[in-house]
Amino acid sequence: MSSVDIEYLISGNYAAFMLLGGLLVMMYAYRDVHLPASKTFVLIAVVLFTMFAAHSIENWAALSMDRWDTRIAASILHYVLQPFIIYLELVVLIPPHFGRLQRALFSVPLIFNTVVYISAPFTGRLVFWYDENYSFSRGPLGPTIYIVTFFYLGQLLYYAAKSFHDKNKRMSLVLLFVAGVAILTGFIEGRDIAPGHIDEAFVLGVFLFYMYLVTVHERDVEEDLIIKELELSKIELRLLKQQIRPHFVFNSLQIINSLIHSDPNKAARCLEDFSDYLRANLEVLKSDTLVSFDMELENIEAYVSLALADESKGIDVVYDIKETLFNLPALSIEPLMENAIIHAIAGGTTVTLSTSSDASSYIVTVKDDGSGFETGGTKQEKERRGMGVENVRTRIEKQCNGTVDIKSDSDGTVVTVRIPKE
Repeated sequence: MSSVDIEYLISGNYAAFMLLGGLLVMMYAYRDVHLPASKTFVLIAVVLFTMFAAHSIENWAALSMDRWDTRIAASILHYVLQPFIIYLELVVLIPPHFGRLQRALFSVPLIFNTVVYISAPFTGRLVFWYDENYSFSRGPLGPTIYIVTFFYLGQLLYYAAKSFHDKNKRMSLVLLFVAGVAILTGFIEGRDIAPGHIDEAFVLGVFLFYMYLVTVHERDVEEDLIIKELELSKIELRLLKQQIRPHFVFNSLQIINSLIHSDPNKAARCLEDFSDYLRANLEVLKSDTLVSFDMELENIEAYVSLALADESKGIDVVYDIKETLFNLPALSIEPLMENAIIHAIAGGTTVTLSTSSDASSYIVTVKDDGSGFETGGTKQEKERRGMGVENVRTRIEKQCNGTVDIKSDSDGTVVTVRIPKE
């Protein structure tokens, strides 16, 4: 192969290949964006590369009549693939509710153009041919490539207008540019004003369209994240309202107030416990990190001290702590102790908090000898039970892959929390 041949192979579509390389680099750089149309754009890139290669081979084959068959094959491949690029861009835009029949009808012009050009070698001068001077000539069916391409470009203009009508002006502007550049390039190439640039126009349009979709997708992801954060904030506020119960706060303050005169030392201890209780409940929402069981135990003891400051309730809390060297979500056991004390007050005398371990997990058990509870009840009762326990269950599962198991009958309730050691 001579140096002239190599020059034609390299220079024929050099700019188009460079633009395609830029598109591939951007697709790789944004591979983690998970664009819904990623697979379609990979196919577009493959088709573009094949079309450019065919065009370069076609130019190379035009240098010698000995390459007649190669030139015909390359020309057919190039003209078959050219409208396929616009068709694939439209596939990204086709509404999801389009059925198979509608999609099939949409591909008919593409199939027709493919059949026409593949049949070119067998139909004489009906599609295209090369004369005795090896010059390219187009037959009566030759313009199908332009008709089909402009049909799909017209569809792009339709979606541009529709996007403008739907007040999506950015999408409208991008589609107008993609279609407009292809139409303008086709016009000036047909008039021999500036031939040989149609491939660059196609890849430039694809590049711009891809980057627009990536930008829109990232914006949508950010908006979804903001919405989820707002929803999470609402959940946290509901959790805070549930966790810091006004009735308990008021009762604690009343107890402290009554103890100021009768037992100042005990009042001071209750005030310290009350301060610890509020601090723990307020700070739990500021961090998703796990805390040591020792810290959780301090919060539990602060709550128990306040809850049982009124000794007339007659409830004993027993601590059977065998394991402390593990972490868990803050205020995940304290709500279970609250429930257990409430159940015990309703019909029992003892609440037991114990920790232990086995080969795979640390085990925290909260047990009371109250009357238990049914899964039914009023809506308010279900929400009151579910809000605390279900929040605990969700946090245990999500933050440390643990489990919460509840068993309740007439002899009392046992809640078992398992925290994996790994």
